[in-house]
Parts: sequence; C-alpha cells; structure tokens
Amino acid sequence: MVALSREARMRERRKRIYISLIAALILLAALAHRQVLQDVFSPTVKGAYYYVVTEEKAAALTFDVVWEPGETGRILDELDRYNVRATFFVTGTWVRKNPDLAREILIRGHEIAQHSYSHKHLVDLDDEKLAAEFDLMEEALREELNMVVSLFRPPYGELDQRVFDEASRRGYVTVLWSIDPHDWLNPGVDKIVGRVVQKLHNGAIIILHTSSSQSADALPLIIQSLKMNGYEILTVTELLELEE
Repeated sequence: MVALSREARMRERRKRIYISLIAALILLAALAHRQVLQDVFSPTVKGAYYYVVTEEKAAALTFDVVWEPGETGRILDELDRYNVRATFFVTGTWVRKNPDLAREILIRGHEIAQHSYSHKHLVDLDDEKLAAEFDLMEEALREELNMVVSLFRPPYGELDQRVFDEASRRGYVTVLWSIDPHDWLNPGVDKIVGRVVQKLHNGAIIILHTSSSQSADALPLIIQSLKMNGYEILTVTELLELEE
C-alpha cells in the first residue's frame, strides 16, 4: 500500500469535511421545511398556501372567526393601537349573526376572507353539500357586506384535492398556515407568544382565533415581538404579493 503524502492527506480531510458540511446543510434544510409545516394537516395539497416563499422579513396575522362574538372587538382595538392590518377568515353563520361587527372589520382597514358557511368538515361532505357551503357563504357576504372575497381557508385546516379544486374553480386562493400556537386551547399567554416567536420565519402565516381571550391578551406581545425581530406585519393578500 502506497502511503499518502501530507498534501494528499490534507486534501482527503478537506474533502470529507466538505461532504459532511453539505450533508448537514441538506439535513437542516429538510428539518426547516418540516418545522414550517409541522402544524399543518398532512399531506399538503399542491397549490394551497401554507406560507409564502420570500426573502422579505414579513408575516401575516390571520384570525379565524367562528364563535360569536368572541374577542373580536378587543382584537380590533389592539390592531388599531399598533397600526397593524390583519386578515379575518369568517364563517357565513358568523357574518349573518354579526353583520355590524363584520362591517367594522372592513371599516378599520382589515381584510375579510371566507372560512365556509357553517364550519363543517368539508372533506366529509358530498359534492352537493360541499357546493352548498360555498354558495351559502357567498350569499351571506353579498347580502350582508355587499362584497366578494378571493381567499378561502377550510375549517380545521382539513383540505383534500376535491375541496381545493372546488375552491379553485370558484376563483379562491386557498390559505392555511405555517404557525399555530394553539391559542384556542388557552395554553397560557406566554406559551402562545413563545410558540409564535420560536417558529417565526419569512413569509409566515400565523393563525389565531377570536374566540380565545388569551389570544387577545397575547396579541400585543406578538406584535411587539414581530416588530422587534424586524418583521413587517401584512394582510395575506399583501404577503402574497411578495412571493418569489
């Protein structure tokens, strides 16, 4: 066996280090992707937005509005206090029962999107009942708010190809999320804030719920943390405009 020269041994060592670094980077990339999507129902559906690919330090605050009236008024006040605009995914039944509050969301400059009519498990509905959920929701928005919307979020984050295709056929962009602090479980304000900050990333879509008093309490801290970390807080539509 021929002994390697010192220079050859050094080259071999650098080569092994280089290969190890490449492998580590690939592993980190895979883990980062998994981290981004770990709170989302799996499998993911191609074409739906769980986050936005962008190099900009920007994130969207979104609120699911299902149970009435919840903390919606207090959340609107906190958003006004920090001059932040958010996206509210509302159900048709909520809009029917709270039309004035729904109009207040719009008056204060926020974005309204649709979250089905009655918050059913859409993947379990037959085609006729699935279509009815969209029809009733669109009717509620027209009659109560005189508007149509372009964004859709399925209840419970449950999405399959059939539901996605129905939404797309009607012209909706389907939006889920990449950060879920599980505020609806009321785990504590500190945990809600910590989970958001820990998972924060460019193009993040953060889901919160207007039914949670702890979420309303955590909102100022979330906003302050995002801004301290250099993030711009946008509506979903604004965030989508940054897509690369």
